Amino acid sequence: MISHISRHIPIQKVVRTLEQCQKDMVSKLRHAVADPSSKSPNGKEKSLPVHAHEGQPDWSKEVNKWIDGIDRTWNAEMRRMRNSLFPLVPVDLFDHGVHELLAPYGDVSSILDRMDRQMEAMRRPIEAMFDRQQLLPDVGGLSSDPLDYLKDAYELGEDGRVHFKVRFNVEGYGPEDIQVNTSEHGLTVHAKKSVKDETGAKTREYFRTIYLPPSIDKDHFQAHMTEDGVLTLETPVTTKLHNAVTFNRDHQLALKPLSEAEVKQRESTEHELALKPTGTVGPSVVKDETTGGEKLHVEVPIEPEFTADDLCVRMDANRVVVSGRKQCVDETGSSKGDHVKEFTRSYEIPETVDTFSINTQLHGNTLLVEAPLLHATKSK
Repeated sequence: MISHISRHIPIQKVVRTLEQCQKDMVSKLRHAVADPSSKSPNGKEKSLPVHAHEGQPDWSKEVNKWIDGIDRTWNAEMRRMRNSLFPLVPVDLFDHGVHELLAPYGDVSSILDRMDRQMEAMRRPIEAMFDRQQLLPDVGGLSSDPLDYLKDAYELGEDGRVHFKVRFNVEGYGPEDIQVNTSEHGLTVHAKKSVKDETGAKTREYFRTIYLPPSIDKDHFQAHMTEDGVLTLETPVTTKLHNAVTFNRDHQLALKPLSEAEVKQRESTEHELALKPTGTVGPSVVKDETTGGEKLHVEVPIEPEFTADDLCVRMDANRVVVSGRKQCVDETGSSKGDHVKEFTRSYEIPETVDTFSINTQLHGNTLLVEAPLLHATKSK
């Protein structure tokens, strides 16, 4: 059953490269933070919008942190963007043809199955080509976990909100050659172009389907294609978050855990249940009593001096990363000094998890993290 009407996303062509577009976006964002009361063209005050969740009275500090991280690592960030471009998959790699590949998809499992088949179809000829050298080249969008892209899928938009952004390599195609459609759980890019040569006309046809997490506004995607052949699709995050968003020093998005006081308040006002510790340190897969599926459960011991505000949880490729940073003051007699105490703990998990699907709470000296797993039975 398809619960969401398929939507077509129009593509805008821009006469700038990917890097120029990124520079323009950061410049606009920097200006909005530096001058939040600047006037818009209609004369009204234009302020940096606060993110769509509560608990972050000074979002501009987090935005500045993200901008500083981008500035420090600009060249590395541009390499990451290009290396993570989704390549489109040639239709002729599949026996059943384009009709099956572009058929409407329903539940999440059908989309994940299609993504698995896409990756396998791309991997086969590459592995055959490099079999003798026993090397597999670094190809964007080709990894052991089809959900790896979720770790880098969230960036700030020029409106100051967190956006879901994915990019595709569509070099050699124009907007008129490409169809982009979304459904409740997935997005498909379909490129088709006829090329004439001395032997006649040939049709090149490619596609790519990816999973869309529930945290995003699927009805307001925007698409633009750069002059160097990069198709960017983006839309704001809409989920009402229960954890404050933060960015680490590498401008990577993370969530802060709820404190025990915040958990008690939400239990009374929003009827949300507190997470329950099991006493098992590290990650485990447990049954989700609400959905009947499986969920990730992680317990991390935390030193007593760290509060919830000192901690953050970040999802990486098949990993959950917990870090803490606290400014400590030393007073001995008449002297006074300070130092920074920090730690990072990383745990391997069955699959890459969408950051905005996690729930994290600090209970006493134990940090709890839970998130639904999409296809854990395949990954374990």
